[in-house]
Amino acid sequence: MSAVFRFASRRTVTQEPTKPYLAVVIDPPKRHVLLFGVTLTALICAVIFGAVTLNALAASAAVDALRLDGHVGDAERLYAQQVADVAALENPGRIREAAFELGLVPAGPARHLVLERNLPVDGAVLVSEQRAANPDPLKPLLSAAS
Repeated sequence: MSAVFRFASRRTVTQEPTKPYLAVVIDPPKRHVLLFGVTLTALICAVIFGAVTLNALAASAAVDALRLDGHVGDAERLYAQQVADVAALENPGRIREAAFELGLVPAGPARHLVLERNLPVDGAVLVSEQRAANPDPLKPLLSAAS
């Protein structure tokens, strides 16, 4: 390290005097202050207009929601009233009174009618017997199927 230091110290350092830097001055580039101002003003106006528009849309949606809530309340009341009306109309006592007013009478004792069929085991019906007994060709087929 000392060798490097000695070498650096033996060397004569001559400093040149600094020359003043002179150059031709040209006009600075034009700044478009007016264009910047107009652009900034338009941007601010657009932001304000957008905020006001969104606020108006939100207020309109709130008014619509309140109106729809009123309609829902009315519909719920109407539904509850109609359920109560149906329950009142389904009352068995009211149905009995309405039947008496129409001239209906209570049914008598229950009776059962038992029908016996005299058909062959396989359920086949002779065509000649069928036409002689019934002029309608579908009636025996329908009665045999049931």
